[in-house]
Amino acid sequence: MARRLDRRFIPWIAAHFLEFWFWYLGAFISLYALHRLQTLIPSELKKLTDVATETGHLPPAPIGTFLLIAVGILVFRTLSRLLFFTPARYQQKFLRTEMLELLEQSPPARYAAWNDGQLYQVLFNDFNGLRGFIGFALLQIGNVIVAAWVMIPRLNEADPGLWPAFIPMGLSVLIFSILTAVFQKFSKRALDAQGQVQNHVIESYSAKATVKNYHREETFINRFKELSGFELGLFFKSSVGFAFSVPMIRLGVGASLLWGAWILRARGAGASELVFFAGYLFLMLEPLMFLSWMAIVASQGYAAWGRVKGLYGVVIKPHDEEAQWTSQFNRSPSGLKFNLPYWEQVIDLEMPQGSWTVLCGETGSGKSELLKKMAFRLSAGGVKFAMVQQEPYLFNDSVEANIFLGRNPSAEEKKQASDLLRLFGLDVLAPGAEALLALEVGENGKRLSGGQAKRLALVRSLMAEAEVVLWDDPFSSVDILLERKILQALRSRVKEKTFVLTSHRLTTVKSCDRTVLLDPKTGIKAHGGPVPEGTLFDFFREQVHGAPAT
Repeated sequence: MARRLDRRFIPWIAAHFLEFWFWYLGAFISLYALHRLQTLIPSELKKLTDVATETGHLPPAPIGTFLLIAVGILVFRTLSRLLFFTPARYQQKFLRTEMLELLEQSPPARYAAWNDGQLYQVLFNDFNGLRGFIGFALLQIGNVIVAAWVMIPRLNEADPGLWPAFIPMGLSVLIFSILTAVFQKFSKRALDAQGQVQNHVIESYSAKATVKNYHREETFINRFKELSGFELGLFFKSSVGFAFSVPMIRLGVGASLLWGAWILRARGAGASELVFFAGYLFLMLEPLMFLSWMAIVASQGYAAWGRVKGLYGVVIKPHDEEAQWTSQFNRSPSGLKFNLPYWEQVIDLEMPQGSWTVLCGETGSGKSELLKKMAFRLSAGGVKFAMVQQEPYLFNDSVEANIFLGRNPSAEEKKQASDLLRLFGLDVLAPGAEALLALEVGENGKRLSGGQAKRLALVRSLMAEAEVVLWDDPFSSVDILLERKILQALRSRVKEKTFVLTSHRLTTVKSCDRTVLLDPKTGIKAHGGPVPEGTLFDFFREQVHGAPAT
């Protein structure tokens, strides 16, 4: 089945309309009833004015009639908006889900050039913009079509000679639309600049957790002023056409009203005809005005679609190195074999099925990067894996939602998760299993300590439907006793998964099956079993005693 994101802009709109045609059928029926009711108002006002002109005093207003008209207008206006905007919200959900699934399934190397601010711009602002466009644009197109269908015949029946008076208002709307389209290019550039500003703020306040008062530093403020100033400049340029043309619409309405009054006066028509004309003028202003606003929404929607398609094109395009990844990975019933580039050489790594392998090496030796390359190969080979990096991300949701990531867990799965949370020492966060699973962790786990957030991510990886688990320095913030308790329990309970860890700690190494010592110059410097010998022993003795072996 083709994705929605595969389509071009206009075919996407057409496909959306066909997909939700029954919603729009109800919406058009509601719009028709709305405009039929609205056209009753000028006619009723004309009747009142005729009576007042003939008798010399204002007659009692038909309150019941106007009340029914008002209630009908309220009902059908609300219903038409709901029927237009609900499919737009569904479309936003479908598009965003497609993009998130692609990002989840694609190696991060494909979209590495997109910073966090740009990704946020697409996943939040741009999809919101597309929702606004598809809802507002179709609503106003329907509004214009139905208004013309209802009002033009009624005005032709009443007085076709008044049509020239609508020219100034129509011209002002046309000028408004043209100016908006001309300045559309600045709207897209303003959205791009907004992504840069967002990324600067995201990066700066992420750094705040480790760099005290970073957000107060002069470098941050100056860079923020530079980026936000550029964004505001583009926003100003994109708004120039709108700022100049909006007053022209009011001028056009005033000119049309005066022209219509002049035509009626030349005929010797009375006040009731002017009231009737003014009523129709303002009834037609709404769809025409919204048609001009549609130019703004359309330009923003088109710019948002361009950004969405830009990310989509990057995500679905294989990375230059991907063609080699499958050949660099071999899976067999006995385990996994990798052939990985590592600094200036290529190394071979083998992980037996169900084994625990730990990668060791000096700080900066490339252990984390090697783990990411394994993840790329596993993804390319179709192997389900779960990875926990040194600073994992937690969502602003409950503990349960962060563990199961949208899945509806069974009672047995909840029990397994509760047991793991207890094993990892997280049961101190709330009294009882239910309260712990319902606990809100805050954005990126800010209600937890760094170590607690890391352990929650480890539990999440264990509950994932993964064959291979990749952990980057998993126990750096855990004391030795808790680490030993966790590893002993997992080694006895979890037999079917293959684990690959990075670590500097001797206690972690002793709990694993195989140890691989990495060195940027020689590749695999040493490898062995859980008890370090030879070069491995020297590496850990130096770590413990602070001096090389003699």
